[in-house]
Amino acid sequence: MKKLLSIVIPVYNVEAYIKKCLDSLIIAPELMDKMDVLIVNDGTPDRSAEISREYVKRFPGVFRQIDKENGGHGSVWNLGLKEAEGKYTRFLDSDDWLENLDMLLEKLETCDADLVLTHTICHVYKVKQDEHLDWRLEIKDMDFGRMYDANAFDWLNNLDHSGVLLHHCCTYKTEVLRQYLPLFLEKQPYDDNILKPAAIIGSGSLVAYDFALYHYLMYREGQSISANVQNKNIEAKIKSQKYLIEFVERHQLPEDSSKYLYFRHRLPNLYNYGYKSFVGFPYKEAKAYTVNWDKWVRSHNPSIKTEWTRLYHLLPFWMYRILVKIKS
Repeated sequence: MKKLLSIVIPVYNVEAYIKKCLDSLIIAPELMDKMDVLIVNDGTPDRSAEISREYVKRFPGVFRQIDKENGGHGSVWNLGLKEAEGKYTRFLDSDDWLENLDMLLEKLETCDADLVLTHTICHVYKVKQDEHLDWRLEIKDMDFGRMYDANAFDWLNNLDHSGVLLHHCCTYKTEVLRQYLPLFLEKQPYDDNILKPAAIIGSGSLVAYDFALYHYLMYREGQSISANVQNKNIEAKIKSQKYLIEFVERHQLPEDSSKYLYFRHRLPNLYNYGYKSFVGFPYKEAKAYTVNWDKWVRSHNPSIKTEWTRLYHLLPFWMYRILVKIKS
C-alpha cells in the first residue's frame, strides 16, 4: 500500500525526549498503516537509537530506522527526503511531538495541495511553574480548507511575517522538495533556513487547516536558536545565509507572479543580514565580519543596493556601527 505521509525524525543525543516524540505518533492502527515513520540515527552516542529501535519492532511496516555516521541535522533531512515513501513528507525533530495526527491524515486523504499548513504550539524550555510562556503560532488571514494558487497567493502580505513557513507548520508534498536534493546544508546548524524559499518557489498550491499539529520545544540547552549558540556558530550562520541567497537567485520566477514580487522585496533584506548582524561583536571582530560580508556581496551581486550597503560605504565603520545599534 502506498504511504500517505512520511515523517522524518533525526536522532542524536535525545534520550530524554525521544520516547515522548515517538509515542505521539501512535494512533489508530488503520491510520498508522498510512504512515512511513523514518527514524534516522545520526551516530548518536547515547541510548536514543536503542529506544527508537523498539518502536520499529513494535510497529513493523510503519516505523523504520536507518543508522548512519554523524553528518548533522541537514544530512538526516536530505537522506529522509530521498528515502521517503509517502505522498507527503513532514519533518519532526526528536525533542518535539505531534498531536491531531489523525486529523492531518484524514485531510491528506482528499488533499492534493503542494504545501499544507497547520498551527504550532510553542513551548519555552524549563519555564518556572508560575510562568506561562507557551503560545500558538497560528495561520492567519487564510480561509481554512480553501485551495490557493501559490503563484497568485499574496506571499508578501501573508504568512511569512508570522513565521509560519518554518517547518513546524508545514507538511510538504514530497516531490516538491525532492526536486532540489541535496536541499539541506550538512554538518552545520541552520540547515532548515532553506525550507522557506524552497516551499514558496516549489509549491503550485497551498491549503491551511484550523488545528494545531506540531509542539515545538524552544530554547533547550544546546539548540542552535539560543543566543549564545548563535554567536558561537556565526560562521555557520553566514554560510547558511549565503546559501539561501544563492538558492533564491538561482530560480528564475515569472515577473508577473506574486512569488517574484515577494522575493524582490525580501532579497535586499537577505543581503542586509551581514551589514546589521555583526555589530554586537567586539569592534575588531565586527569590522572583520562586515568587511568580509561586503566583499562577498560585491563579488556575488555588484548591482545590489540597499539602505545598509549605502550607509556602510558612506560612513566610517565606527560611526556605521553606532548607527546600526541605534536603529536596531
